[in-house]
Amino acid sequence: MTLQTPPSWLQAGSYPAQYDRLTAQALWATTGIIGSSSLAVTANSPAGMSVRVASGWAAIVGTTTSNMGVYTIFNDATSVLTITTADPTNPRIDLVCATVRDAYYSGANNDVIFQVIAGTPAGSPVAPSLPANSISLATVAVGAAVTQINSGNITDTRVNVTTNIPETGDISAVIAGAGLSGGGTSGSVTLNASVATNAQTGTTYTLALADNGKLVTLANASSIAVTIPTNGSVALPVGAVIMLAAYGSGAVTVSGAGGVTVVSGGATAASPVIRAQYSSVGCIQTSANNWLVVGDLI
Repeated sequence: MTLQTPPSWLQAGSYPAQYDRLTAQALWATTGIIGSSSLAVTANSPAGMSVRVASGWAAIVGTTTSNMGVYTIFNDATSVLTITTADPTNPRIDLVCATVRDAYYSGANNDVIFQVIAGTPAGSPVAPSLPANSISLATVAVGAAVTQINSGNITDTRVNVTTNIPETGDISAVIAGAGLSGGGTSGSVTLNASVATNAQTGTTYTLALADNGKLVTLANASSIAVTIPTNGSVALPVGAVIMLAAYGSGAVTVSGAGGVTVVSGGATAASPVIRAQYSSVGCIQTSANNWLVVGDLI
């Protein structure tokens, strides 16, 4: 038997099992899988009118009545479920789910089952309703007269369980900032360092908020004037770094708008010029409305 039954915790013993399930709900707040790969539904191999349910855990909040608490279920190996014969004329959508049956509340069974609930064939079919005390795992599009189910017919409907345990003090997400990509909210998280570009071909350009962490390329045969705006007009943060590269033959001059102080090692410190085509400089905001320009200057 691959699906462990009865699940934790059915009515038994000298006190209501409901008390234990309500304790579990203090940990698992909602119905959902426990672990990203748990109970995934895939096509069988070789393909036919069946699907496979992977091993794993899930928490199921009882819905037959209020305050039933959470049932915890576990499947320790792959289970194969049969898809009933396709309608010869119309498609349908089947629902794959796991359902807890608790005789204390309804019926005569004390167990947990995987089931495929066949939808109604129709020109525009819809999936069946989810039974009480169940977790939806997938829907399966069963075309008219088909004889096998492929991966493209299966739509994953699993959701992750949520917890009532406060996350205060823990990292709940890693967000990619300027010059970075990637990030995430669970599992292994990767941040990738990269430089986005902003290609400019005019003879004037004022730095924008979105340029922070980017390389601005400046390509024109005529002289190009780059202006660093005030914080009042463009709220670039202190520490912002913007790279500039002369891609055209026109000389590129960097200067500040009124109220902005620019310093550099250039011959004209407040309005430095990028030395030559394909040379580059970096503009760094050292404090509000104060910028340092460093790099290949004249």
